Amino acid sequence: MVEKLPLSKRKLQARETRKRILESALSLFREKGFDQVSIDEITSAAGVSKGSFYTYFQTKSDIIIEEFRLIDDYYQKKESAIMRSPDAASRLIAFTKFQLDYIRKNLGFRTLSILYINQMSVFYDQKILANRERTLVRLVSKIIADGQASGHIRQGDPIELAEWMNRSMRGFFLDWAISKGSIDIRKDGMRFFSEFVLPALLAYPIRHS
Repeated sequence: MVEKLPLSKRKLQARETRKRILESALSLFREKGFDQVSIDEITSAAGVSKGSFYTYFQTKSDIIIEEFRLIDDYYQKKESAIMRSPDAASRLIAFTKFQLDYIRKNLGFRTLSILYINQMSVFYDQKILANRERTLVRLVSKIIADGQASGHIRQGDPIELAEWMNRSMRGFFLDWAISKGSIDIRKDGMRFFSEFVLPALLAYPIRHS
């Protein structure tokens, strides 16, 4: 096993500057809306120069891309825990629990609204939500493919089924954002997934006692 060397002081400072810019931008986006915030405002709030912003990000939209990258990094870190579940259905349930917890704890409805608004804008070309290369799609399609091999998940293109599942959950997340967080995202989200989304993926019906 290769040991990781500690980061140099310069790299630690660069990481901290990048984090400060990201957090300041998201805070301003939540307060004013994405289009109403300038790069000058972001750098002022972060306490850095405009040149520092362009060292890490080319445009404001790169902040949104970075947030999606952090979400996918989280899924990747949780992959081994998810795959320890015994079958495809329980793995999909475990994935959804992690997903709901991350959105509730790390995003909130305001940040989620900003991410969605940005992705729906006709002015920005990087549509991460529909990107099949995301860790989210790779992980869910892998679980589905394994479930198909064992006969637990319905047949079909695993990537397409993963996209259907993700579209369904995005509909719930959008409703949560529209309600300004008044919906219990953890409780109602798991009920929505378990009673409506998961049964559509299974090769056999869920039997309720």
